[in-house]
Amino acid sequence: MFSHKVPVRRFKFWVSVFRAYINRYKLWILLFVMFASITTFGFKIFLQQVSRTNVLAIGYVGTYKLENIPTNVLALATDSLLKIDKSGKPQPAMASHWTTTDDGKKYIVFLKDNLKWHDDTQVNAKDISLAVSGVSIVALNNKAIEFDLKTPLVSFLQTLDKPVFKTNSFYGTGQFRIVHISKIEDIIKEIKLTPKNKNLPRVEIKFYPTQSQALEALKIGEVKVATVSQASNLHSWPNLEVERTLDETEVITIFYNNDDALLSSKEFRQALNYAINRQEFDGVLGQSPIYPSSWTFNEAVKGYDYNSGKAKELISKSQIENPKVTLTVGPALEEIADRIANDWEAIGVKVVIKKEKSVPSDFQALLAVNELPRDPDQYALWHSTQTATNITKYKNVRVDKLLEDARITREEDRRKDLYFEFQKVLTDDAPAAFLYYPYKYRVVYKNAKPLLSKLPE
Repeated sequence: MFSHKVPVRRFKFWVSVFRAYINRYKLWILLFVMFASITTFGFKIFLQQVSRTNVLAIGYVGTYKLENIPTNVLALATDSLLKIDKSGKPQPAMASHWTTTDDGKKYIVFLKDNLKWHDDTQVNAKDISLAVSGVSIVALNNKAIEFDLKTPLVSFLQTLDKPVFKTNSFYGTGQFRIVHISKIEDIIKEIKLTPKNKNLPRVEIKFYPTQSQALEALKIGEVKVATVSQASNLHSWPNLEVERTLDETEVITIFYNNDDALLSSKEFRQALNYAINRQEFDGVLGQSPIYPSSWTFNEAVKGYDYNSGKAKELISKSQIENPKVTLTVGPALEEIADRIANDWEAIGVKVVIKKEKSVPSDFQALLAVNELPRDPDQYALWHSTQTATNITKYKNVRVDKLLEDARITREEDRRKDLYFEFQKVLTDDAPAAFLYYPYKYRVVYKNAKPLLSKLPE
């Protein structure tokens, strides 16, 4: 009985001592706890900031899934079998060389020696998984891949300029390895990469559906680098550097519905083209669906310099009275649409602007970004049989024949002649108005330039 009471009394004694101590020094204890908490929090923030000094956040505009992430976005993580250069010609990448059979239906691509995946295993042709519609793909051995086509296609090599990863993984061959991909449903939101060389920065690639969201991310410092189509309000920011470049991978285009009762008239389409004053567009004036530095670009194609008198003359010739056009436009080109509408109304054409978030299945005139392939083959967009992708419903037997011959002709000079003639006929028919190749603006925080300079080009 005695042995049980002694520990209880001792416990009560020490509790009373502890309470007295707390009451006497509670202010000092409170100050110490606050100091310790603030110090710990500050140190944590400091460590986070230190750890972020070697991280480069890059912003991209666009909505992508795993299967359609652009090649240039993944260029840090891996290579393509080959690359298409600025002039539109294939160059070696993972491939050392390739051969083609005389009938143009079979391509064999040979891999370079000593290529390794990020898991340090040797690159084997059997580890490469590629999906190309309508093509049979077989690894002949560890260094050669055979592509069998149903029909000849000279531009086939363009389809091999896409990121290559080891089957069922994100192990690539680049200087950076993908360590995490964030998605919302199927849409990619962020890709994190870590370098093989510790002297290189870690990279975070963030995707933004709209231009305005990417600009906002730049302004708040969420990303340190981004390429945008408008940066006029950022030039005055002292901590930013803005570099202007010409983007020849796209041309801002008005697609005309050639089946439309009004726009089926060639003279009326030409009149609309002449009526547009393109001088204030932020880019290089367009002439053709083939970009200017392409080896097949025809400088002599028909131009549509601003000429309102010529436009009115053509409308009169077309015998169309009180014309009215509905111009459909997406979110990024609304200001351009307003300018075009003003120009068309100045020659007596009533214009209704219709805003859409995506390309509609039916339209009268559509203002959109026309993404240009590096190879000049534009069979899908202009051949009359391609009803799913020929959105203008354009039909011209001469153009069909030129496109058919050009995609199976292997002689470069002959192919060039065919595409020269294609551009001449197409621009004269005016199934679309090729307005301008836009400028793009790369915006970089000045304190991020040292990290950016470390990345491979």
